[in-house]
Amino acid sequence: MTRSPAIRGWLTAFGILLLTALTAAQGVPRLDSYKGVAVRILQSNNAGTVHHIIDPTVNQVVGLIRGCPHAHNLTTHPDGLYYYCSNEQEQTVDVFDTVTLQRVQQIKLSARPNKIAVNKKHKKIYAAIRQRAQGRALLDVIDITTHTLVRSIPVHHPVHNTYVTPDENFVVAGLAGDPEPGEPTIQVIDAATDTVVWSMELTGHRQYGRDNHEVRPMAFEANPDGSTKRMFAQAARINAVWVIDWSTHKVVDMLWPPPLPLWRQNADGIQGGDMHGLEVLPDRSAVWASSRLDSRIYGWTLPDLKYIGSVEVGPTANWMTPTPDSRYMYVAVSGSDHTLAVDLQKRQIVAKIRTGARPARISTAILPLNRVNTPTASNAVQAPTQAAGR
Repeated sequence: MTRSPAIRGWLTAFGILLLTALTAAQGVPRLDSYKGVAVRILQSNNAGTVHHIIDPTVNQVVGLIRGCPHAHNLTTHPDGLYYYCSNEQEQTVDVFDTVTLQRVQQIKLSARPNKIAVNKKHKKIYAAIRQRAQGRALLDVIDITTHTLVRSIPVHHPVHNTYVTPDENFVVAGLAGDPEPGEPTIQVIDAATDTVVWSMELTGHRQYGRDNHEVRPMAFEANPDGSTKRMFAQAARINAVWVIDWSTHKVVDMLWPPPLPLWRQNADGIQGGDMHGLEVLPDRSAVWASSRLDSRIYGWTLPDLKYIGSVEVGPTANWMTPTPDSRYMYVAVSGSDHTLAVDLQKRQIVAKIRTGARPARISTAILPLNRVNTPTASNAVQAPTQAAGR
């Protein structure tokens, strides 16, 4: 595709800005200033067909993505050209223009997807395939330049979630199902060759008669050079966080929140995921975990893993995403159909934003200013919002 000099110019400037941010890369790049960019929080609603775009500077819904039924998650093109939606119902990755919010393409996958992840360095989208396709467990690979499925990587079990390491050299697949002893729960793929290079069990704790566990959300801590230092992981039916040394592939610690009395816990709608949200802040100062069971988010400092405290956010606290300045965490609260903005320094809720049906996966997008959506009849905001002053 031929681009005009003006488009090439802003893509180059935006690429330099993000490259600077990615030198301290985490799941969300670090930005100490938002000058020249727009930050957006993408809230997918797993039980609906309308998904919400939140402006964190005003804590309001500023756009709606219509379509993509039973979305697993939303993510963003490296240059901010498109939003990508994992469409569970139609077994596709749906492509939406970030300015018009109109769907421009559907990319057919091998089978029903779960979480998708963008690798900016290698210009690929990795789609976790939750069902076996013709008897095979697969991770689908999409070329971002052509928006075509280019290969499917064989893995040990169907994939629940997919992640990219801070240096983007590896893709991490968290496998689904109850693993047998000796079977891998996590498989790591070389993003240059799209081959599995190592695997590991999630062990180190015995509960419900099991010593090995199905992995759920994961997050990563980077070394100063951007390479991966530690991996954090949550598991099915356990209210804790595993700490894994990346170089040795070994569990080295576990993070447990202070126990709550049973009458203060919430077992409704947690779907076997006592904890189901995990984020390392862009400035590497802390790791935060959300607990569906406890209706809270919990923090620990980095690198020493000292307990910070908690914020009660509501029933079935789900996935989270931080702002690039590490000041706020946005939490999807599936039990009340809201997204909450939490001030991490004050440990207080500062905004409660009405979203859609069962908000779950949530992510942070950084866009060039000329790729921000403008209101039209098709994407006009109709959902009420509530925002508290900061």
